[in-house]
Amino acid sequence: MMLLLSRLFCAMPAGLAIAVGRFFAWFWYWILPVGRAVADRNLRDAYRGDLNRSQRRWIVRRCIDIQAIGAVELLRAVEYTREQSLQYVHQTGMEHIDRALEQGKGCIVVASHVGSIDLMGYSQAILGYPMHVVVKDIHWKPAQDFIRALRERTGVTLISPRKSGDVIRQTLADNKIVALIIDQHANRYRGIVCEFFGMLASVTPAPARFHFDTGAPAVTAVMYRRGNTSHFDMTVEPFEMERPHGELDLDIRHNTERLTAIIEGWIRKDPGQWLWLHKRWKVHENPEGWEIPEKLRHLVRDADLQLPG
Repeated sequence: MMLLLSRLFCAMPAGLAIAVGRFFAWFWYWILPVGRAVADRNLRDAYRGDLNRSQRRWIVRRCIDIQAIGAVELLRAVEYTREQSLQYVHQTGMEHIDRALEQGKGCIVVASHVGSIDLMGYSQAILGYPMHVVVKDIHWKPAQDFIRALRERTGVTLISPRKSGDVIRQTLADNKIVALIIDQHANRYRGIVCEFFGMLASVTPAPARFHFDTGAPAVTAVMYRRGNTSHFDMTVEPFEMERPHGELDLDIRHNTERLTAIIEGWIRKDPGQWLWLHKRWKVHENPEGWEIPEKLRHLVRDADLQLPG
């Protein structure tokens, strides 16, 4: 089924394929509104009255547009070429990755679900960058197999988050790129609690932890779509890990908080391009059992809740 859909969309001109994607988005929003209520609630909580209903609705519709168009592009990516990457992805700052790789310790790329994270990965892998991405498995096997084959055809190597520590360290030791996407809820045994849009969120500390483990330089990368076109603006910036505390766990937290603030800034720049459809603030909704830093305890909704420590 996935291959049939892929062939169908590959046969269409790019403009028509995007138009079909937007029609799917319209159907998704109005007829089968999966995730719409979650997205609206997320926006209400994150912006705390700064957005009216019409503004929230526009952002949710834009978010769904971005996801639907991205899915169509993923189906068309079986024919994606180096020339398309050079034509449609307008890069700034790739020299920071080049300089990182010159050190021979690999490069940690910190990314998010702003814009098109899949296309950002395979558009650079097809240009020859040794891209390894830590991603969760998709539970629907046909889609999982198709996406894995697609990513690997364009040069992206996937790393499962399960027991991935040694794989990531070896990948960096081999002087390759490891992309870590840090804006989704991390399980209790993987995440630390940070402030994100003024609420409690669990964030993976993996970028800082692997930097301090391996010495691999880190950069941040974000890619925004230009309107409803196939053109993107991709920006890579160096990220210097700081050691203000001289204690590993505190320094990991410090840098994870800094990266979380950067991603919040990306989202605020163009909120319609972020994935508002997932439950990002599970800790804020139910903080019981989480280790909440003292400086963040004022964010806990229930003042009577007994927190550990």
